[in-house]
Amino acid sequence: MSLKPKSWRRVHAVRDAQVKLAIGVAANAMRNEATLMNNAERLKKLRDGAFEAAHCQNGAALHAQLELAQRLIRADGEINAALVRARQHLAQVERQRTAAYIDRETTSRLLDRAIAHADDTADRKAARLPIRRRNRKGTEE
Repeated sequence: MSLKPKSWRRVHAVRDAQVKLAIGVAANAMRNEATLMNNAERLKKLRDGAFEAAHCQNGAALHAQLELAQRLIRADGEINAALVRARQHLAQVERQRTAAYIDRETTSRLLDRAIAHADDTADRKAARLPIRRRNRKGTEE
């Protein structure tokens, strides 16, 4: 497979773009996880405050506070499940980001080898030319 220099740059640019996209997705997943963790902490504080029944004057207020506490407990379970899903997604995104880095590095190495091979081939071809043609070719560059 023979690649032209423009193709080399294009392939490398695609790999760079993939890495940048993977970095952006990973940053977004990290932000989502941090937001869920913050919400979980806030919900925990609310739930702890809801279990203090000292300010309940009558049965209706107690019933309303118990209902709120039950809803907060359910919300806590839901946010914990969402946090687990967010962490799994973050782990998957991190694996994809690492794979993008590896692909870019592999592509860079292969392209460097291809460029070196193309340069060697050009040097060998130039060495086989007669001296007059070699000099003319050198002055044209």
